Amino acid sequence: MIWAPVLHIYQPPTQFPGIFKKIVEESYVPLISLLSRNPQAKVTVNIPASLTEQLSNLGYSDLLDGIRRLAERGQVEFLGTAAYHPLLTRIPFSEISRQVKLNEEINRDLIGEIYKPHGFFPPEMGYSEKVGDAVAELGYDWVLAENCSSPKQPVHYDRIYELPSGKLNVLYRHKDLSLAIAFGRVANASEFLGLVKKHLKEDEFILTAMDGETFGHHRKDSFELLRDLYTSLESVTVSDLILKFPKRNKTTPMESTWAVNYEECKKGLIYPRWDNAGSPLHPKQWELFNLALTVVNGYVYQIPVKMLDSKVRGNLSPDQKQWVKARKLLDKALHSDQFWWASRNPIWHPKMVERGTKLLLDAILATPDISKLEIKRASELYEEITTEGIKLYGDKPITG
Repeated sequence: MIWAPVLHIYQPPTQFPGIFKKIVEESYVPLISLLSRNPQAKVTVNIPASLTEQLSNLGYSDLLDGIRRLAERGQVEFLGTAAYHPLLTRIPFSEISRQVKLNEEINRDLIGEIYKPHGFFPPEMGYSEKVGDAVAELGYDWVLAENCSSPKQPVHYDRIYELPSGKLNVLYRHKDLSLAIAFGRVANASEFLGLVKKHLKEDEFILTAMDGETFGHHRKDSFELLRDLYTSLESVTVSDLILKFPKRNKTTPMESTWAVNYEECKKGLIYPRWDNAGSPLHPKQWELFNLALTVVNGYVYQIPVKMLDSKVRGNLSPDQKQWVKARKLLDKALHSDQFWWASRNPIWHPKMVERGTKLLLDAILATPDISKLEIKRASELYEEITTEGIKLYGDKPITG
């Protein structure tokens, strides 16, 4: 059977340098090494600018060079995504476009011209009709979605799905098979193939997607399984997979994320880790999030995007330069992890919540012409989020 593995490697812009370096050494370095030593191994990789910037800034340009070489050899296919990992379903169309274009610009600068993605990975696999329309309009050929979001079950893996417009292919990941690898439910390729036979027919393909940090960081012994899978299965990139399977079916995916099942999708219970009605913190976080969007984008004297280039920035007024700072802070502040870390479902990390909240507050306070009322409300929300969380869940991280 043909296997199309997708790996999402990412670190939030608020990550601690010490933790970042640990993940690099445990996961990214051995992953690139494994692929380099196995030229038959192919993978489709999502690497947002949030990660490539940190790799570059923290002295890991050699890793970016390694990824570039693998892409030039045809082993790695890149995915497009949003630069700083926001939930695209929850931001305006203009912000989706900005995040995607930022990602393309930064990654092309740091990885090189080989960075020319055809497929798209929505952060948290958060899909909606708006996201599909945006991805198609931005020129992508296909998008990855959770298989539970398909309105018709089960998903068939002997064909490629496409939106009714025909403008965008939809690739549904196989959730059960993906989680079997990610959560260590199989010890080797033989056990994995036994599970595959229970889920798929002989003429169907295997499409898995998971965090790249699964290997070496989340699961210390998992590289042995990955090597075994690459030895036992023919691996292809997703774009190559699309060429191998000409059959097409129309589909209209439901709004979804990776954290839900089919029944939850149908009920609209999409965001248990990011916008849970029972969370005491999520409503306050989203209020601050939306206030930041309103304040920064409400600045009257916004400047054309082309004037953000450093070559012409000298022509800007002091207020416009200040707005550029606020705008850049906001780009990073939209990341989804702050909600995930605050969910206590089951994860809680007070420092990561505080860092995300502080980015939103800083973006607001950096915006020219902000009102006293907006400053007051933003500051109140910052205090409420950071102090109430510690009162509820404690001042120590809870990771499982």
